[in-house]
Parts: sequence; structure tokens; C-alpha cells
Amino acid sequence: MKTLIFNKYGVTLLHIIFWILSFNLFNAFFSRGIESGYVFEDSVLSMWDLLLLSNIIIIVILAPFIWFIKPIKLRIKWVITFVLLLTIGWSILISLLPHDKNFILPIILMFFLDNFLYVLIFHIPIIAAVYLNTRILIRKYLSQGKFMIYLALAVPLSIISGLINYALFNLVVDKLFPQLFYISWFKIGELILITTGYLTTTTLAFLLWQYGRMLIANREKAHNELAALKGQINPHFLFNNLNTIYSMAEKGDQRTKEVILQLSDFLRYVLYDTSSDKIDLEKEVEIIKTYVGLQKERITKNTTEVILNIEGDFTGAQIAPLLLLPLAENCFKHGIGKSYGTIEIDIQYSGDELHFSTRNSIERRENPLNHNEGGIGILNVEKRLNLLYPNKHQLKFTNEAGLFNVDMTIGLD
Repeated sequence: MKTLIFNKYGVTLLHIIFWILSFNLFNAFFSRGIESGYVFEDSVLSMWDLLLLSNIIIIVILAPFIWFIKPIKLRIKWVITFVLLLTIGWSILISLLPHDKNFILPIILMFFLDNFLYVLIFHIPIIAAVYLNTRILIRKYLSQGKFMIYLALAVPLSIISGLINYALFNLVVDKLFPQLFYISWFKIGELILITTGYLTTTTLAFLLWQYGRMLIANREKAHNELAALKGQINPHFLFNNLNTIYSMAEKGDQRTKEVILQLSDFLRYVLYDTSSDKIDLEKEVEIIKTYVGLQKERITKNTTEVILNIEGDFTGAQIAPLLLLPLAENCFKHGIGKSYGTIEIDIQYSGDELHFSTRNSIERRENPLNHNEGGIGILNVEKRLNLLYPNKHQLKFTNEAGLFNVDMTIGLD
């Protein structure tokens, strides 16, 4: 299950969008190059004109990097490159026109020097602080639960970034380009607060992104577990039932067709109906009844007594597929032997709470938790419960005096 947000190119795109929005925000409201009323030299530019110029420059700067993005088709890369070269060629042609006709290029050039370049320099310390925070501090300390250490490093990072931002304009850029009059537009305290705002916003976004990755990873794992469960259905169950059907057909038993239909319904349910994340609880219970009915056809009452109790109104309730069936299968796998035994399955649903319990006789040499012998297994069900119903379930099993008991409770939405 691949989604754009967790694809590395998708994440890069989100980063680019974030910084473009940040550039536009500062171009519109905080840039030093904008005079009162947006008077730009002899031309009056609206805020939208400034934002348009800013984004054109950003696109021109970023366009060549499209060649590093593998998923984009080659012809699209060539089209974008052609448009970029056409734009550059048009700019060169414009620059050759007489000065009185050549007014667009000077405006773009002056905008770049007086406005865009200021915003770009302003962002350098902030971008450095943000990626030091997300790449090192969050992953090494905050994600590991070392909150105090993270805080002790993040606060100085904000202060240092603010000081560097202030010094960059007043001690470096202003000396290198005195004609541009680049001085810090903000006080040191304001710069520290701005950097802190960026760090806080990106930290929350990063944590949400990690949480989203965890949810999707768990969901993929649950789907994989379900696919594995489908592949682990005990083949002995199929062979035994086919043998039973064959014996019934030889005897001319009138119920042969009915048993074949039951087996067909059972297999259809397991292989196809369980493809959804949730299914009707009523359907899951119905398949348990079908499964028990099929098992009864192949055993004799003289050796094994089967008791199935079902209580509650299941209408509208839904559950993850193949949670009940493995527990029922486990009963018959270990509860049928040469000596007399009993198998009890109890299903109760009330107040959005499902209670499922089983009780069966076992041979002392058998391990009812063993799930490596062809059956689906209780331990696999336990894994899926932890994935699908965290903090909403209880699963207990005991093995005493030749009786194996399973007790499961699930809180259903």
C-alpha cells in the first residue's frame, strides 16, 4: 500500500510546498524590499504581482531539478526544460531591446535583488535549524522518549538560529552589498520567536507524519497477517470434509448436496468475503455455525460432543475477518481423539462487546498453542488482535486437567 505522502518524492514535494508558502508569506508581508503601498522604484506593484514574480523565480530555480525525479516521464521533463529554455531565451531577447522598451526585465532583476534575495537569505538560518531539528534532534532524542534532552537542545537551537539570522544581515550581507541596504527587519527576540514557531510547527508535522507511517505500517501488517491466515487454513479440514462428502455420496445420503453447498460457502467466505477490513459480525458467526456443522458431519457423538451456544443481536455490528474461525478450528484440531471428549463454543454479543469462549478436551501430549502444524493458530489471532484492536480486547487461555479454555472479549465500534 504505497501512498504519496510516504513516498520519498512525495515527502520532498511537501517540503518544497511548505517552503514556497513560507517564501510567499514573507514576500507579501515582511520583505525589506517592499516600500509602503508596494511602490517598487517607479512602478506600482500589487501584492499579487510580487507573489507572481516570486513564484516565477522559484519555478525557474527548481525546474532543472526535475531531472532527478525518476517517476516523472521523460517527455514531461523535456517539455518543462523546453519551457524553461524558452523563458531564458525570451529574457535575453528582452534585455537587448532599447531601455525605454525594456521595462519587464529590470523590474524582475530589481525584485530579485531588493526583495527575493532578502527573503532567501532570511530563510537560510531557519531552514538550517528546521532540518537540524527534524534530522537529528527529533529522531535521536524526542522519538526515543528523551524529552528533556531534546528540549535542552532545541531551545538553544532557536536562540542560535535567531542570532545567526540577525548577524547575517548586520555583519555580513550589509558589508558585502552596502548598496542593497540589507539590515535585519526584525529584532533578535522576534527572530528567536519566529524560529521557535518554525521548529514547533515542523516538529508537530514530523510527529504526525511518523504517526501516520506507523498507522499505515500496522495496517499493511494486518493485511499481510490476514493473507497469511488465508494461506494457513488447515488442509486436513478440507481433506476430511471431502472424504466425508465422498462417503455420504457412496451411501446415497440425501444431505450430500447440502454439505457440498456448506463447504462451498465456507471456502468462498474464507477466500473472497474476507478481503474487506471489516465484515458483518453476523456473517462471521454464521460461518462459525457452518464450520461446526461441517465438522459434526465427520465425527460421531460417541466420541465427541459438540455444543454451540449463540446469544445476542448481531445486526449492524462489524468485526475484522477471521478472528473467530481460528479459535473454533483449534477446538476441533485438538479436541477430537480416541477417548471421549467435549467441544464447547460460546458466542455472546451485548452492548458493543463480543465475548467468544471455547472449551475442549486435549491429549496431554498435544500443544493447543502450536500453530506450525497446518492450522491457523491462537498466537496468530493474538498478533492480529494487538494490531487491530489495541487496548480494546482481552485474550486469555488456560490448559488445566486435560481441558483447554480460550476466553476472548473485543470491544467493537
